[in-house]
Parts: sequence; C-alpha cells; structure tokens
Amino acid sequence: MGDFYGADLAAIHADGFGGLGAAAAGVVVAALGDSLSGARILDLGCGAGALAAPLTQAGARVWGLDLSADLLAIARRRVPGADFVQGSLHDAELPRAQAVCAIGEVVNYLADPRAGDAALRRFLEKAARALPRDGVLLFDAAAPGRGSSRSFTEGPDWAVGSVNAEADGILTRRITTFSRDGGGWRRTEEVHRLALLPQEVVLGALAAAGFRSQVLTGYGDLVLPAGLPVYRALRN
Repeated sequence: MGDFYGADLAAIHADGFGGLGAAAAGVVVAALGDSLSGARILDLGCGAGALAAPLTQAGARVWGLDLSADLLAIARRRVPGADFVQGSLHDAELPRAQAVCAIGEVVNYLADPRAGDAALRRFLEKAARALPRDGVLLFDAAAPGRGSSRSFTEGPDWAVGSVNAEADGILTRRITTFSRDGGGWRRTEEVHRLALLPQEVVLGALAAAGFRSQVLTGYGDLVLPAGLPVYRALRN
C-alpha cells in the first residue's frame, strides 16, 4: 500500500490538523446524548486520535483503526484509554458499537486500492451489522468537484504543502513536508490518491444498507469545502 502518513507527515498532521476530528466529536456527543457514557464508538481512520481523545474524555469507549503505524503510535500516547488497531476498514471485522465514524475522507483513500463504489457498499453493510437500531453512522466522502487546488501551512518547526489535481474520478494529492532536523530541514514527499464518490451513489448505498440519512455541510460550526459532504445516518 506504499508510504501513507509516514513519521514526518503523521507528526505534522497530529500537531496542526486536529480540528476536523474535534468538530466531528461534538456531532457524535450530540447524537448519542445521555447514552454516550460507556458507549462503544468505532473510529475508522482514527489518525492521531483527534476524534478519540474528546470522546474518551466524555466517557465513551473508543475502538480506533488506521493503516498508518506512525499515526497509531501518536494516538496510543495521546489516548491511552482507547483501543487502537492497525489495518484497513475493508478487512477489519467491526465490533458491535453504538456509533461508527470515518472522519476525513477515510472511505475515499486509495492507500487501500479497493476503495470505490463497491468497497463503499461493503463498508456500509459491515457498519449496519455493527450497529443496533438507531445506531449512529457519521462520515464524510469526497465527491466529484472536490477540485484541483494548492495549499501551504506552517507550524513552529514544520511546513507542509499540497498540490491537488482532480481527473477521471480520482483526486491526486501530492504532499511535501519540511521538518526541522537539527540546524536544517528534512524534506519528505507522499502521494495520496482518492476515489471520488458521487453524492447520489453514497445516498443510494446508505439506503440499500438499511440507513436513513441526511447530508450535512460540515461538522457543527465547521463548514467543509465544496465537494466534501458529511453523511449522518441512523440504522433502520
């Protein structure tokens, strides 16, 4: 599956890009209400624990899954009360839970080349089996129109640039990181590819898997860019 969130990019992501997970945690807390304490929540594509940390602090039992060993190492240090496993959501057997989350284009990433329409349907079927009636499913999925773009972000001892190009239903993201290394800087590069999923395809797959769903523009007050809808669904 190649290099995917290696040590440098994992550290930068953990330091500077936790806002999405934190905002999504607020949606989960509101959805579960009084049943949050002691509830098991699955955090698929858990990264460095940005979602797991506030949910664990709120009393939930979090089970996290990610492909990146470097991200998981950070998550385990940050959220020692959660249970983290390395693997792909396309292989993992999902334990029973009150909520299933996949935050941050997790269902799109071609780090596992099986991502796409068929893989989405299989994932939603597994999520339905893991959830009770009215169990919560929350995820976002990059769609056509996510768009070509460039970005550059700096931290105290790092910088990261991304060049994104969309073509033929695939978003290719070329990421260059710079990390302070002694008196100089270390440069690393990763290329991420995402299979774009049309909104009507996602909604059809949700209905077929036994969910009633709504499309959100973001997580709480955090509005996401065009081409990145959020799906909040309840199991029938």
